Amino acid sequence: MRKFTWVMLLWVTQGFTQTGDLSGQVTSKQSTVSNAVIRIIDNQQSATTDTDGRFTIPELAYGKYEIDVEVSSSKHFNTTINHDGNDLVINIDDFNLDTLVVSANPLEHNQLKMTTPVAILSEEDLVVDRGLSLDQTINQITGVNSGSFGTGSGQIVIRGQQGPRVMVLNNNISNQDAASVSPDHWITSEPLLAKQVEVLKGPATLLYGGGAVGGLVNVIDDVIPTQPVEGLTGAFEGRLSDSALDERAGVLAFNYGFEDRAALHFSYFDSQTDDYEIPGYAESRILHEAEEHDDHDDDDEEHEDEEEAFGVLENSSVDSKGVNVGFSIFNENGFWGVSYSDFDRNYGIPGHEHGHHEEEHDHDDEEEDEDEEHHEEEEIVRIDLDKSVFNVRGLHRFSESDFINQLKTHYSNTDYQHIELEGDEVGTVFDNQADELRLELSHRHLAGFEGVWGFQWSNREFSALGEEAYILPSETQVWSLFMIEERDFGNWHGEFGIRFDDQSVSTALFNDIDDNAFSISLGATFDLNERWTLPVNLSSAQRLPTAEEYFSNQSGADELIPHLATGTIEIGNPDLTHETANNLDIGIRYRNEGFSFNASFFYNQIDDYIFLRDTGLEEEEVPVFVYTQQNSTFTGFEADFGYAFYDSFNNQWAFRLFADMTDAELNTGENVPRIPAERMGANLDWNQGSWAASLDYTHVSKQTTLASFELPTEGYNLLDLSVNWVHYTGQLETMIFVKGSNLLDEEIRDHASFIKDIAPRPGRSISAGFRLTF
Repeated sequence: MRKFTWVMLLWVTQGFTQTGDLSGQVTSKQSTVSNAVIRIIDNQQSATTDTDGRFTIPELAYGKYEIDVEVSSSKHFNTTINHDGNDLVINIDDFNLDTLVVSANPLEHNQLKMTTPVAILSEEDLVVDRGLSLDQTINQITGVNSGSFGTGSGQIVIRGQQGPRVMVLNNNISNQDAASVSPDHWITSEPLLAKQVEVLKGPATLLYGGGAVGGLVNVIDDVIPTQPVEGLTGAFEGRLSDSALDERAGVLAFNYGFEDRAALHFSYFDSQTDDYEIPGYAESRILHEAEEHDDHDDDDEEHEDEEEAFGVLENSSVDSKGVNVGFSIFNENGFWGVSYSDFDRNYGIPGHEHGHHEEEHDHDDEEEDEDEEHHEEEEIVRIDLDKSVFNVRGLHRFSESDFINQLKTHYSNTDYQHIELEGDEVGTVFDNQADELRLELSHRHLAGFEGVWGFQWSNREFSALGEEAYILPSETQVWSLFMIEERDFGNWHGEFGIRFDDQSVSTALFNDIDDNAFSISLGATFDLNERWTLPVNLSSAQRLPTAEEYFSNQSGADELIPHLATGTIEIGNPDLTHETANNLDIGIRYRNEGFSFNASFFYNQIDDYIFLRDTGLEEEEVPVFVYTQQNSTFTGFEADFGYAFYDSFNNQWAFRLFADMTDAELNTGENVPRIPAERMGANLDWNQGSWAASLDYTHVSKQTTLASFELPTEGYNLLDLSVNWVHYTGQLETMIFVKGSNLLDEEIRDHASFIKDIAPRPGRSISAGFRLTF
C-alpha cells in the first residue's frame, strides 16, 4: 500500500511538472517577423526568431507565462501566454497600447503593470497626429498641455508643471538643449522622426533626477538599431497642408542589415511652414480691454496696426531640417551602437518684434515717409538653432546563471547653439555643451526581489552672450546613484527605489554652489480580480535648482536685462535650496470585453517650491520678478472611459470619453500661475478593412483661477477629423491620410503659454500626406 502511494505521488508530481518545447511563430499583417527576441520574464530564457519568424525555447514547464516580445526599440511588448505544448502564433499587429513596454522604465513593464500613470503614442498614432513641435504632438493626452510659443516652439506641461520640472529624453538619455531655460526655445526632439512617444505623469525623479519631478517625455527612434535587420527596410513620408499652415514636410529613413552581425541607419527630414492663419486678431479681446484699447470694430484709420495682426500670426513661420546616421554591431549577448545627429531650425518668435518709433511730424506730406521708415526699422526676432549629438549605446546580456543579467550603457555628447536674430543682426547667442553617461545593471532574484542599479553623470557648460544675455555663464556637474527593486506577492506587485544626486554649479563671479538631493518611492499594483487593477504610488522627490534660477541677472551690471520671451525682468537667487515634492498617486484600471476605464488622482505637496514672484516693481515699464521659494500644493485627476466593439457589418468602433483637471496653490492661498483649465472630450474611431477614421472633440473651460496680475483665458471647443487608407502589397505598406484640425475655426489660446494673449493657435486647417513602409 505504501509503495502504491509513492507511485501515485510520483505520477501526480510529474503531471504538475510536465515540460515541453515552447515553439511558435511571430507574424505581422505583411509577413513573418525575423530577429525578434522572445524572452520568458520570470526565468530570462530566450530565443530569437529565424527568417521564417519561428522560435523555440526548449524544455519549459507547461503553464501561464509573462513573455517579452522585442522586435525593435519601438515595437517592444509584454503579454501573457499559456504554454500547453501546442504551437504558438504571436501576431504583433494584434497587440494594443496596453501591451507596449514603457522603455523609460528600466524594469520594462507595460502600462498595466506601471504604478504611475503612463500614456504612449505608437508609430501609427504619430503618422496622423504629429505636430510641428513635441508639445503640439502630445497635448491631447489627459494631464498634458502645451505652453505654446507659436508653432516653432513650446513647453510641455504635465499636471500643471513645466520648464525645469518636465524632462524630455531621447531613447532614455536627457535631451540636452536650452528648452528648460525659456519657453521660446525649441525642444530638440523632432516628431517626424519619432517611432514612439511615452509620457510618464507625476514624479519620475527616481529614474532620471530632479528635472523629472513633474513628469517626463521619452521619444523613441531607431537611429541606433537595437535588433538585427534583414536586408533593406525603410520608410518615406510626405505631408502638405492648406494655406492655414502651408506645411511642406518630408521624411526619408533607411535601415540596412549586414546579415545578423551589423545594421546601418540613415534618416533625413525637412519641414517648412509659412506664417500661419488665425481666426481673428492676434491680440486677445481680454488683453485689448485690459489695456483700455478701443474696440476692434472701430474705424480702420485708428486701427491700422491691429489690422496688420488680423487673420495671420506674423513671424510664426518655421524652417527645420536634420540628418541622422547610426550603426550597430550585434553579438549573441547584445549590441553596441553609435550615432550622429544634426538638427537645424529657424523659426520666428511671434509678438516680439523690436520697433524703433520716431517722433510724429506735423506735416501731412511727411507722414507716409515716416510710416515706411517705422516698418523698415521694426525688427522681427527669430531663432536660428543648430544642435549636433554623438551617442554611444550598448546592451550586454550575461549568462542566465549569473546574478547580474544585463548591463545597459548610454553616453551622449551634445553641441547646442542658437542665435537670437534681431532682423539680420545677431542679438544673443545661447551655447550649451553637455556630456552624459548612464549605466544600468539588472540583477536576478535577491531575497525574492529583482531590480536595476544605476549610475548617472552629466556635465553641462551653459552660456548666453550678447546685449540681452541675462544669465551668467555656468558649469553644472551632477552625479547620481539609483536603485529600483520589484517583487510579485501573489495578486499584487510591489516596487521601491531610492536615488541620490550630488550637484555642483560654478561661475566666474560666485563661489561654487554645492547641494544634494535624496528621493525615495514606494509603489504597488493590486490585481483586485481579472478586470480591476489598483495602482498606488507614494514618493518623496527632490529637485536641485538650475543655473538659471540661481544666476539670472546676477552679473552685477548696473542695468537689469529683460527676458524678451516672457516680457519680464527675472532676478535669480544664489541662496536657493532644493525643493521637495511629496506625491501620492492613486488610480483604478478596468479591462473587460472591450470596456476600459482609467482614473488617476494625485496630491503633490511641494516644499520650498521655486517660482518667479512679482515684486510689483518695474524697470523701464518692464515688471520685475524674483526667484523665491514657498510651499505649494498641486492636486487633480485624469480619467477616461472607452468601449470597443464590432457591429453586424464588421465595422470596428471605439468610443472614448475623457476629462482632466489640475489645481495649484501656494500655502498663502495664492494661485500658481499658468495652470491649464479643466477639459473634457470624446473620441470616436471607426475601422473597416483598409479604411479608418477618427473624430475628436475637446472642450476646454474658461480659466478664471488666476495668479496675481494674470489675465483669464477664454474657453474653446476643438474638433478634429482624420481619415486614412492602408494598403499592403507584398513587403510594401502604403498609408494615405487626410486630417482636418480645428474644424470649428475657434480662437484657441493656451493658458499655460507666456504669450497666450498675443499668439493664438492656428485656425481651421486641412493637411494630407502619405507614408510608404517597406
